[in-house]
Amino acid sequence: MWQRALCVRFCLLLAFSIAVSGGVCARADSSAPTTPQVQAAFLFNFAKFVTWPNEAFQRSGDSLIIGVLGEDPFGAILEDTLRDKTVMGKKLAVKRFASIHDAAHCHILFLSTSEESRLSHMMTVLEKTNILTVSDMEQFAEHGGMVAFTLEDQKVRFNVNVGAVERAGLKMGSQLLKLARIVSDKPRTGN
Repeated sequence: MWQRALCVRFCLLLAFSIAVSGGVCARADSSAPTTPQVQAAFLFNFAKFVTWPNEAFQRSGDSLIIGVLGEDPFGAILEDTLRDKTVMGKKLAVKRFASIHDAAHCHILFLSTSEESRLSHMMTVLEKTNILTVSDMEQFAEHGGMVAFTLEDQKVRFNVNVGAVERAGLKMGSQLLKLARIVSDKPRTGN
């Protein structure tokens, strides 16, 4: 029964991905979704296809928290996308954070490009957490982040650093990984 439900979810995600990848083109069509709308929809789908250890919910109770750190590219779009939705029986909640330490209890954290100069420090702070890190910073996944949004041919895509996901104690569904470009950490230099 659960396998059928998972298959249905995957088919919906695949249909969504196809629709999104064809719809984020720079064209005069005003009904085409914006990049923040597509990214917000992906954040919702990441919540559906990632598994967190039980202890990740000890402080959030019945909520799965999606956080934004730094300049917020979403505005009300993220709340609108997640309104009245649940994942794994958990309500979805959006929180905005001023510092990386404040974000310690969220489940998915979108790191804005405004935080790029602090990326190394933030990755160190997040190293021992069960937080799925997502950003649209260039080469975010190659620098230890887990999911990096990219824009290819005017379409939103995403890269996944599977090693970083596993180090955080998270499990990402194979259906989601099939839609991603898999990347690895780049060796760190003295910078």
